[in-house]
Amino acid sequence: MDKRKWTFMVYMAGDNNLSSAGDTDLAEMRSVGSTGDVNIVAEFDNEGDRGTSRYLIQSGGLNEPKVSLGETDSGAPGALLDFVEWTAKNYPAERYALVLWNHGGGWEPSEMDRIAQKVGARSYSVREAGERSASPAGKLFFRTSLETIFKLRNPKQRAICSDDGSGHSLDTVELGKVLAQVYKILGKPLDILGMDACLMSNLEVACQARRYAQYIVASEESEPGEGWPYDLVLKKLVESPQLPTADFASNIVRVYIKSYKDRNYKGAVTQTAIDLAKMNLLTDPLDQMAESLLRAMPRVSTSIWNAQRKAARFWHNTLWDIAQFCEELEKEKINKQITEAAKRVQAALQPGDGGFVLAESHAGPGVERCGGISIYLLPPLSDLSPYYKDLKFAKDHRWLEMLKAYHSN
Repeated sequence: MDKRKWTFMVYMAGDNNLSSAGDTDLAEMRSVGSTGDVNIVAEFDNEGDRGTSRYLIQSGGLNEPKVSLGETDSGAPGALLDFVEWTAKNYPAERYALVLWNHGGGWEPSEMDRIAQKVGARSYSVREAGERSASPAGKLFFRTSLETIFKLRNPKQRAICSDDGSGHSLDTVELGKVLAQVYKILGKPLDILGMDACLMSNLEVACQARRYAQYIVASEESEPGEGWPYDLVLKKLVESPQLPTADFASNIVRVYIKSYKDRNYKGAVTQTAIDLAKMNLLTDPLDQMAESLLRAMPRVSTSIWNAQRKAARFWHNTLWDIAQFCEELEKEKINKQITEAAKRVQAALQPGDGGFVLAESHAGPGVERCGGISIYLLPPLSDLSPYYKDLKFAKDHRWLEMLKAYHSN
């Protein structure tokens, strides 16, 4: 079977309160359609009993090949992997993009209740399902991560875990495992991993995905329900299939923000494209800063909090914008080593060719000084997640040790 230049995959876990947005996004894809150079393939798990379907998207939806799968569990890693394997077999290409269109809008209480009942959650009440759906656990990507939470012995333990359920710990580990399998299926890293979901432009996520994708395009902030403008994203791809991957990733950032400005959206929107091969440009100075902060503990604890409370944060105060935090930390003038390290971190987050951040854009209130990448950083007197240590970033770098010292002081 001849390979096309691109296969653009969109995995739409829409059996939730985002189902109508999925119909809109499919219409946007159909306004462009597949070409002789570009396959546009989508799997959509629709709300209720409408089931799951796979499409080779065609312009206007005319003569569109469709495979009906019946009801599937799109929150299960196996369902995603089956979609990627089927796509690679039927629509091979020189380059692959995979967009995870998922539960960024949150799990509904009824879904939480079904999951808790399935795993036999102890000391469980229906009220807890409502609480969890409104907590950071509501943003989790995979159903298996929620199952792990509900298997904990009591609601108190589940609450601690949920405090870190914003795309970290359990969920990020699961994402890394899935991407490792995608790598095996394709025989190569993804050219672009897109996250049409909330809060996923995050250093811990990037570190977990590092071996399995070349570029990530994602939002630091929660996304509006409209998500990506697939008509604008795909128009560029089918018009210029020879475009370098980095340029295509950067264009997604540009058209995403433009689409919200054009509709006069009043909320905050962010989007970032990062080059995973250049991650050391950020992690090296960040390690130096963490080490310098560690050596200066406990006297720097107040300065860290001063910087932290002035920086942008996301989703229940679990994620902080790295650039803005370092900008405020530099103003604290703690000592030369910390100040210089904070400057180097900010420099590493400047967007442009050859850097870790290819492109970054934002609009709306509260994100004016954001640099495009968040990191796990809790307020004082908060409990660090017991699962954070399982992340590759926590294992390979100095941030966790700094967090432990900070929170013990």
